[in-house]
Amino acid sequence: MAVESVNYQCPSCGGTMRYDGASGRLVCDFCGTAHLPSDIEAIYAARQASADASAEEASRRAEAGTLSEYEQMASGSGAAVALTDEVIAEAVDAQGADGADDPIASFLSRASWNESERAGLRSFTCSSCGASLTCDATTAVSECPYCGNTAVVPGTFVETARPDLVVPFKVDKAAATAALTAHYKGKRFLPKDFADANRIEHIQGVYVPFWLYDGTAEGSETFEARNVRTHRSGDEEITETDIYSVYRAGEVGFTRVPADASAKMPNGHMDAIEPFDYGSLVPFSLAYMPGYLAERFDEDAEACASRVHGRMRQSLEDELRASVRGYDEVRSGSLDAQVRMESVSQALFPVWMLHTRWQDGDYLFAMNGQTGRLVGDLPVSWGKVVLWFFGLFAVLCMVLSGLDFGFLQFDDTLASMLVDIGLPIVGAASICAVFYSQMKTARERSEAHEYIDADGLELSASQDTFIETRRSSRHLD
Repeated sequence: MAVESVNYQCPSCGGTMRYDGASGRLVCDFCGTAHLPSDIEAIYAARQASADASAEEASRRAEAGTLSEYEQMASGSGAAVALTDEVIAEAVDAQGADGADDPIASFLSRASWNESERAGLRSFTCSSCGASLTCDATTAVSECPYCGNTAVVPGTFVETARPDLVVPFKVDKAAATAALTAHYKGKRFLPKDFADANRIEHIQGVYVPFWLYDGTAEGSETFEARNVRTHRSGDEEITETDIYSVYRAGEVGFTRVPADASAKMPNGHMDAIEPFDYGSLVPFSLAYMPGYLAERFDEDAEACASRVHGRMRQSLEDELRASVRGYDEVRSGSLDAQVRMESVSQALFPVWMLHTRWQDGDYLFAMNGQTGRLVGDLPVSWGKVVLWFFGLFAVLCMVLSGLDFGFLQFDDTLASMLVDIGLPIVGAASICAVFYSQMKTARERSEAHEYIDADGLELSASQDTFIETRRSSRHLD
């Protein structure tokens, strides 16, 4: 028969429980009692261990092909599926072509609420109502659609797949929905009817797997630095530029740089909701899961390390550059760096995923379930972009033309045109660029500044060498 799930139900009345982030307890909405996660974990520990052992045994027998015909029928798909790395990889690859260039389409094709037939499906029995449930290879905690109980999928969080840490949810569903509505406000390029006409198709709290890396980036870079002086000599303006070669070498330590370990989750959304407050990290316990879904990793630590490697390297370069002080200009050279990954741990972080539709388009938003930070890409009304650009251009033209006529009074026609037309174009374009950036907030990160150790950059070498002075002159009318 199919392996039974472990459902974390109220010890007082057997009702459905949910973890309440505000109180830090598991709450029963039927009888109103509240329980500490540690108490619930103690109650269900033996049952969970037994279910995991049964699932692992079924997985081994499925892999060996020794399941009985009755057991194969009970699995729901003709045969039980052994949860091996190959099965997980096949499950991910089966959806690799769907929306390969579109993170929203890719997410929706893999999301539990939009499942289609694919490799790695597993079946188990709900221990509350006896229903036969099916989930994909990476679902660790699901919800029974028949009785509403949170069902921990047996055999998922075992051995190397068991997380070390978890950040419990703090933001509830109502707050996530309200935050999405608030997110629309002040967006000047948002289509007029988007906020009213779009609707939330799905909203789900998910514990997303992350790898947390400790490491060190060490390297050196030579910068070109300049100090510029200008003075007048007769009818000429003289500019003198001192050129320096500036060498810096050092290292930066990092603690718990995160990288999401789920192929379902768009990296841009997961990076953009950082940072999580690590002060709330607690040892992993399934008692924090009721009321939410949870995923196990399907991208291993080695596969995700390259993203973190790049972030550490960029942060080292930024720190080396920031150590170059006392110059008017600093130009980067070529960074020579090595990154050492020293340790890695696995954690589950709370994320609200919100999927909306508008005019046949899908829009995906993610909210940090601890801090409330919400990100996602909004549609852009290009008509509004044009109107704002020309409106800003007209206003800036009037202001700068007035200054030119009343105060500046350029004799040079080219200079006057630059002020009256060129600057308004640049100004209007810059303001519109800021407005546009507010519409597109789900972006992968290239640095890891928040995770630099308290010691910061430790310089091992610092040398500033004067190269030459360059002189130029300009005739003054």
